[in-house]
Amino acid sequence: MIELGDVSFVPAGADRPILCDVSLRIAPGERVGIVGPSGAGKSTLGYHLCGAHRLALAGETTGMLRFDGVDGADGAPCGFAGLVGQNPEAQLFCRTVYEELALALRVRGRDEASCAAVADALLDRYAFGAHRDAPVSRLSLGQKQLTAVMSMLAMEPKVLLLDEPTSYLDAAAADRLFDHLGRLCRCHGWIVLVIEHDLARLSGFAERVLSVADGRLVADGPFEARAAHVNPAVAADLPPFAPIDAAGEPAVVFSNLSFRYAKGEPVLRDIDLAVRPGESVALLGANGVGKSTLLHLAKGLVRPDSGAVRLGPGLTPGRDVGLMFQNPEDQIFAHTVEAECGYWLANLGVPREERSRRCGDILANLGLAGMAERAPFSLSFGEKRRLCLAAILVAGPAVLCLDEPTTGLDDANMAHMAGIVRRLAGEGRAILFATHEDAFAAMAATRWVRLENGHVVSDGPNPHLASHDRHA
Repeated sequence: MIELGDVSFVPAGADRPILCDVSLRIAPGERVGIVGPSGAGKSTLGYHLCGAHRLALAGETTGMLRFDGVDGADGAPCGFAGLVGQNPEAQLFCRTVYEELALALRVRGRDEASCAAVADALLDRYAFGAHRDAPVSRLSLGQKQLTAVMSMLAMEPKVLLLDEPTSYLDAAAADRLFDHLGRLCRCHGWIVLVIEHDLARLSGFAERVLSVADGRLVADGPFEARAAHVNPAVAADLPPFAPIDAAGEPAVVFSNLSFRYAKGEPVLRDIDLAVRPGESVALLGANGVGKSTLLHLAKGLVRPDSGAVRLGPGLTPGRDVGLMFQNPEDQIFAHTVEAECGYWLANLGVPREERSRRCGDILANLGLAGMAERAPFSLSFGEKRRLCLAAILVAGPAVLCLDEPTTGLDDANMAHMAGIVRRLAGEGRAILFATHEDAFAAMAATRWVRLENGHVVSDGPNPHLASHDRHA
């Protein structure tokens, strides 16, 4: 049982709460979704519900918290709850996938034989057995997210909080996860709390939904039957794509390209792909197929083993290719939002006053107005994602490489992001983005390119384009 009474939270250094007077009770076996706009306080509420607030948050909590009848002001009892945060890399510690799961099992007092049996059963359930002894460092971010989830499942907590658990997962892995979570609630009485922007998927799992806005619990009840995802039909309200000169010089070309990480199997094999100015190309495919690697090759962060990456005439990777990383916390480093946004401009020698003006404009356009002096790591995950985009767009690169650009974004911000991508394509930028969100790909791409086992297996027009975009 979880009980909160008039719980509020004020972050360190802030003068107002970001969680306000929340009261509720959650019983064993409940499947609970936590929803709301980016920055609404969902993660803060989740940390308090699972008793991790003292570990995860810097600030002051007031009000009553009880876990299984025990006072929880200083946190839940050891072993009561498991947590998978939005950044899976922050909670992976071991060399291999198996060692990561075994560590969680040893915390529960399992012997080595039991560790192996439970870990192998979990790996089989999630079709991940082939990666049992794989180094964690070589996994894709989606595979790391799945590993973090399995490690928490191995601990068998009474309460499990998953913060955007499908943000980096392909559809098959996400389906397996929610099916398994449902069984754990029904058969073992687990409380599962899921913070999720994908309402379509959440609607098939959660029996109760907590809606958060401006730090307040504004609704608490059954999941209502409603349109629960971004409908590709809204693309009709987005700016149209401009015509593309099919005979023009491509902005980026991958020619017979292959790539492998040190001593590993090839990640990409014989890739032939060109992106022209005005095109917006969605890279689709399961976790680990090489989508992020292809973007890194375009930016010049790694070099192909064979074949070549060529940019259009006069373009260079350092000045003309912008890359937004899959994990925003791998990209952010500056002490203020404005400094983060203006870093590329500073490297290009843009005067401070001009940098400040351009940063102010792009931050306002991405819903980050008034945050220039904030510390970037104090932002919500969705706000960090938008800051990373701002830090690229502010320099006006000719080629944009966006890795999972909608992670942590609610439906409204996803649609806004699609509008931005379309406008940039209309200005003649070449855009290549990796995504697991078919709804976003439907709104934001002129072409869909699907990868399997390191190969391009299909490359064609976006099947959801509105009729007025077909010329693109």
